[in-house]
Amino acid sequence: MRRTILFACASATLAVLVACATSDGEGASLDPFMDGGSTVLDAASREEADGAPGQDASAPVWAACNDHGWCETELPDPNLTLIDVWPFVDRTFAVAESDTLGTKVLEWTEAAEAWSYIDDNSQNAYDSGQYAGKMYAPSENELYFTTAPGIVYRGTRANPSAPFTWESTRLPYDGPEYADRDPGRAWSVERPGQYVTRYAPALGVIGTSASDVYAWYGNRIFHRTSEDGGPPTWVSEFVTEDPNVAAAESFYIFNASPAGSDEVWFVGGHGPSDAARGFTGCPTLFRRTPSGYSTVLDFNLSNNGTCATKPGTIQPTIRLELPGFGVFESPWQPKGWATAITPVAPGAALVLVQNSLQWCYVDTTEPRVARFQGIGGVKPPTSGVSSPLHSVVRVDDRLWFSGHGIVFGSEIKPDAWRSGLGIGTVESYEQAGVAHGALVEQTSVAMRGGYLNEPLFQVRGTSTNNLWAVGNRYALHKKTP
Repeated sequence: MRRTILFACASATLAVLVACATSDGEGASLDPFMDGGSTVLDAASREEADGAPGQDASAPVWAACNDHGWCETELPDPNLTLIDVWPFVDRTFAVAESDTLGTKVLEWTEAAEAWSYIDDNSQNAYDSGQYAGKMYAPSENELYFTTAPGIVYRGTRANPSAPFTWESTRLPYDGPEYADRDPGRAWSVERPGQYVTRYAPALGVIGTSASDVYAWYGNRIFHRTSEDGGPPTWVSEFVTEDPNVAAAESFYIFNASPAGSDEVWFVGGHGPSDAARGFTGCPTLFRRTPSGYSTVLDFNLSNNGTCATKPGTIQPTIRLELPGFGVFESPWQPKGWATAITPVAPGAALVLVQNSLQWCYVDTTEPRVARFQGIGGVKPPTSGVSSPLHSVVRVDDRLWFSGHGIVFGSEIKPDAWRSGLGIGTVESYEQAGVAHGALVEQTSVAMRGGYLNEPLFQVRGTSTNNLWAVGNRYALHKKTP
């Protein structure tokens, strides 16, 4: 019995790093339950949606900065859900969606300390703008954003004082069209009968420079290319699909991140869809280099709900250090979609799976590895959250994560991750009895003594002195290290 307990705790610590650290109530919550006069809710909102407003949401309160330096910024309308944010030193862009306003694009300026709309509302023409995807700004005077159904908007201006001029292009998507599902957005019912639905837009744009811009929609990746000296157009250059699978199988690209001018990573998922439960998928990971696209992670969904590695791709493993018994390594069959990614070293990246505290360190250099591990000592401020994490980005020499009511940082330690040590607090490592991996940098987005019971869909920054975290009716700014 003692061996069973040791294995369970070590596995949870190194693969999930949550269960053992929090099962006895001693796990470190980044947003502690506090009641300083505000109403503290006892349950999460009824809808946990990647890119969709929640129901029964906590009301935003415009407050001063908290003790960790996070400050609320007042939005021009209270019912905006900010999907993405792209900061510069003195100004920041954001794309949002709203049930009443449609898709909107905003700009924050430090000089005015205020948000303003900068779009021309053409994105909300008939049959467009139902939801927003990821955005990209190569400079303060050039901006891309995306809306359904597969439309990319590009705005340019002569200088920061001039208004943007907008042009739009519908991506030349020629992939599957389904009568019962949207190729640009996946959904799944996480808890049948409890109104908890996850959404993940398969739509966005990213770039390495003004002349190297990519977009994705559904199961296709497009590159903005000028041919024979003509004006740039969107050219499809990669497709994730399998003609041998059934029509119920869906393929998606959900997110992307560049590592430099010669390396861009794309994550997604594929699997069956049905009218009752929605999409059930396995993660996919693709890497673009000057030699083309390569498939790094890909799986087939097994009958038992796990994902079996396809030949030619990396088999994820879990590496366990069991105190008193040694180190063990075994294959790991993940479950769920790949929802976010950030490069951490040349040829290596961190991949979030299923919006959870579980992730893979993937290294394509020899010997190739995909270490499935987790984050210890971190938990959302409310119980029952089905999607605790939504984004991860690299800012200088640190990682930053955002999720449901939480933002936290982490050291970048590829050697530790290759060994399976994961990310955690000092306490979580000590409880497991193993060496330290990457340490969590704790911060809190609690305001006025009450936790934030809302999803923060994206964190980005230009430095540790200029971080933004945005989500459902909130845009938080941190200007202190």
